[in-house]
Amino acid sequence: MTSLGLVVGCGDDGDATSQTGAASQGTMSTLVTTVDTVATMDGTESATGTPPTTTEGTMGATSDSSGVPTSTSESTSTGMVTATMGSTETVTDTLATDPSETATSSTSDSDSDTSTTVDTTSTTSTTDTTTTTTGDPGTTTEDTPCNEMQVTLTPVVPNVMLVLDKSGSMLSLWDHDANANTPTVSRWYSLYAVVDQVLTNFNAKFNFGMNLFPNKQAVDTYVVGACPVNGNVEVPVAPFNKNPILNALPAQNNNTIKGGTPAQAGVLAALTHLKTLDPMVPRAIMLITDGAANCTTGLQPPPLFENYDQSLHTLVGNAWTQDTIPTYVIGIAIANSVSPVQMDGSPDSTNPYVKLNELATQGGTAKPGPEKFYSADNQVELQAALNAIVTDAQSCVIALNDEPGFPQFTKVKIGDVEVPKINNCANENGWKYTDPAPPYVAIELCGTACNSLKQTGEAGVEYYCKPA
Repeated sequence: MTSLGLVVGCGDDGDATSQTGAASQGTMSTLVTTVDTVATMDGTESATGTPPTTTEGTMGATSDSSGVPTSTSESTSTGMVTATMGSTETVTDTLATDPSETATSSTSDSDSDTSTTVDTTSTTSTTDTTTTTTGDPGTTTEDTPCNEMQVTLTPVVPNVMLVLDKSGSMLSLWDHDANANTPTVSRWYSLYAVVDQVLTNFNAKFNFGMNLFPNKQAVDTYVVGACPVNGNVEVPVAPFNKNPILNALPAQNNNTIKGGTPAQAGVLAALTHLKTLDPMVPRAIMLITDGAANCTTGLQPPPLFENYDQSLHTLVGNAWTQDTIPTYVIGIAIANSVSPVQMDGSPDSTNPYVKLNELATQGGTAKPGPEKFYSADNQVELQAALNAIVTDAQSCVIALNDEPGFPQFTKVKIGDVEVPKINNCANENGWKYTDPAPPYVAIELCGTACNSLKQTGEAGVEYYCKPA
């Protein structure tokens, strides 16, 4: 958490009169870092650490033996304690009290009724101020925490599984750059290049993992051995995971890729892994395939390859509705036509374009318009599609390192623009706490505010003890 600035203290509404520890009429005392000052009703002021350096004037108040002040300073308190981080930290200490409850005088022999303590160190970006107030002797003490801060926070890093099609058809050649004058390359060659670029560009913004379907042991014959998928994912989600993922992939120029299209098993292993991770951190699947899912669990050839595996849709739909894990779908060279009925290893009487449209809708990531999934007919489009997905998948959840003491007064800003607080992220633009009730440990930016956060990469969060 990077601190832009820090403001702490219990705010004063302007009705109370400022009582300063050692200042003239309207003049503040300047204290050096690590000084703890306690103002008491007997008019004495104690300090720990380095003695304070006092400038100009004397306290404009005296009191009688009861400790009640007979006159007060005329200056109006800001009610704030401002800490500025630096090699030498200086605290300007102005303590505001309610005359009906507390008062500070320069001379008195009565016992202490009120103490206000300010602790400031140069190794933290927050300062906690607690005001302890008592009335007449014998009354109950009431502690009111007052922690005002201005901090800059960045979104949490999402956990994302890349689920990649490694079926034999990924060796099919295509015009990767939409230029008929250049040599064609395999779809796998393009997929490897695009994954490499995305991992390079977003290595710090996502915790990536990867799973293949089928695995590297798959065969290219019309048998069950064409459909194996690892029960545990190839590469678990982790920070800065580019190199482990690329090392686990078949080489970019590999020409021996084999197997069917067990997409359901590939997604199932990815989901099983994601569900072991913190549900408070956004999770997502990015599914990239060049065909219709087959290899339905429990079937034998030919239905194993010629039947479409509809269980993939149930799995993806439940992940979104029950676990809030979206599935982004990218189709490589997907034909918008119904497949023939023949033993060719491709599901019969199936339109893969329609199926991927349905899958994106059930996975909670449907694009507007008739095409719901991300379709790519060459490497340029594949790169654009994956870039668009990772941009959309960036988190708009911001973890709060400090829980607000007065959550109703929190403000959120992007740049210098204040973001309104809202109730419903589905149809409003603004921010809300991720939890409906305390403790408040994170906020979420929604709609246009989320888009702005993705562009800037950070937001300012301001804590107040009362309306600012």
